[in-house]
Amino acid sequence: MKFNSLVIFGVLFIALGIAGLVHPNLMMPAKKQELEIAGNKVIMETRRVVEIPKVLGVLLVVAGGAILFLSQVNPSLRRR
Repeated sequence: MKFNSLVIFGVLFIALGIAGLVHPNLMMPAKKQELEIAGNKVIMETRRVVEIPKVLGVLLVVAGGAILFLSQVNPSLRRR
């Protein structure tokens, strides 16, 4: 079975959309500082929380479905 690149992108968009809907908050490291207090090293790491909007997740799922649907259209109809 031969996979078209559009099918791969469609499945990828659907997977990213579902992942965004299931887990909308991403934690990313922002800054790392090393401090020395009384001869001991202390490492402080701050994290940034990025929230993925639900609308973006839904749009990715819909776009992935549309790409999958359009990739299955009869090739003779696409050439017109």
